[in-house]
Amino acid sequence: MSWLLPGLVEINLAAGGAILFVLLVRRPMARHLGPHAAYALWAIVPVAMAATLLPERTLFALETDFLFGDMPATGAVSDGGAGFTWLPSLLSVIWLGGMIALATLFVRRQRAFMRDAEIGLAGPAIVGFRHPRIVTPDDFSHRFSHDERKLIITHEQVHLERSDARINALVAVLRCVFWFNPLMHVGAKAMRIDQELSCDAEVVERRPRVRRAYAETLLKTHISAQALPVGCHWPAEAQHPLAERIDLLARRPVSARRRAVAAVLVVSLAGGAGFAAWAAQPERTIIREGVDVLVPFRPIPQTERDGAMTRATLVPSSFEAPAMPHHWRGESEVVAELCLSAAGAVESVALVNGSGDKRVDAASLAALNKARFEPAKRDGVAIAACNQRITVEFTTAGSRPGGSPP
Repeated sequence: MSWLLPGLVEINLAAGGAILFVLLVRRPMARHLGPHAAYALWAIVPVAMAATLLPERTLFALETDFLFGDMPATGAVSDGGAGFTWLPSLLSVIWLGGMIALATLFVRRQRAFMRDAEIGLAGPAIVGFRHPRIVTPDDFSHRFSHDERKLIITHEQVHLERSDARINALVAVLRCVFWFNPLMHVGAKAMRIDQELSCDAEVVERRPRVRRAYAETLLKTHISAQALPVGCHWPAEAQHPLAERIDLLARRPVSARRRAVAAVLVVSLAGGAGFAAWAAQPERTIIREGVDVLVPFRPIPQTERDGAMTRATLVPSSFEAPAMPHHWRGESEVVAELCLSAAGAVESVALVNGSGDKRVDAASLAALNKARFEPAKRDGVAIAACNQRITVEFTTAGSRPGGSPP
């Protein structure tokens, strides 16, 4: 299960960022463009999550093996935290346990609500995923007048037409999978509230002359003590937004122009969120074919000082192979001239003989400019060394006879 962790982390980060954005703009959106726009804004979250599943940006590169003089290049190899190889497995077990625990809680709440519905104590609400249906309490016809019952049924019918019950079921699944992210739970509750406000607005738009009667119906509607994870019901686990719902009834309906602006804005924001989530993924590097790099370092010339003969060798302490263009094939040679500080750092590098390919030359100079060398010494004292020529030879792996390295 540890292989799931990287994907879960990427999707979780995308979802968290999208939810945080929607939480910040949902109220201004509802105030200026209406409750439908605020509810539609939640589409940004699944778009951002789905964008992380798209193929990431691909960077093509060549695997490079290189030698210093006649010796293969070696470097420190990290054990990658071998002492913590058990950590991904432990995190996977914790994640799976939390997901099962929350799913069990939701199932119990759903069953409790359904038991109340069977004995006529729950509703009005929408229940079911494959075949959503309206449930009402036994005293539905006695507690509400004929007109009030029509308004309630219209409200629930809007939920059915928009498949809100299925949407809420998918949200419950996401809450289980990402149980460790508090923004997922906060966002789910806020989305359910925006869903109800949007449904109220739709009822009033269909029957604009019953605003007062609809407000009175909201006050009389029974609020169940049981939560309904899968379905459409006023969320019992959150503070009831009754005042907000009634306040909505006093507002003027949103004009067709504002609805068009809201639709364009929501689509633009969703597209931008999806692109941002996709672009935030790390690049995937594809190694196409190996390249052998030979770096024959010339010795520092012999010098004579106070009768003492010294000879030092230009020995690299670190060298990162050039990033060759992915289309490059064949053999080439680059000759450069270096000036080194007494500490072994490269102070300047100049091209003496190029390979004929400007990109290969640029990559070689960039790699040499980052290299470090063991300080040259004269009489045991580190000295600066200039006019030092170095040759970097490239050949495609296996292009030499017998496929042997250069």
